Amino acid sequence: MTKLTIVANIHANDDKIDLVKAELLKLIPITRGEKGCINYDLHQDNENPAHFTFYENWESRDLWQEHM
Repeated sequence: MTKLTIVANIHANDDKIDLVKAELLKLIPITRGEKGCINYDLHQDNENPAHFTFYENWESRDLWQEHM
């Protein structure tokens, strides 16, 4: 099987940054526990805190699809 890398960008409204971050952080332990998840990392832009990026690696596209 071919591994799959996903880069997902999320842009929060300025008045919702803290709420969006809190909700995104809740996804990390759940997703990391899913079959096929190699890593699932959240990054917040230092210059634009409303911009978040998830960097994900999965064992296969099929296992990522199960996650979705």
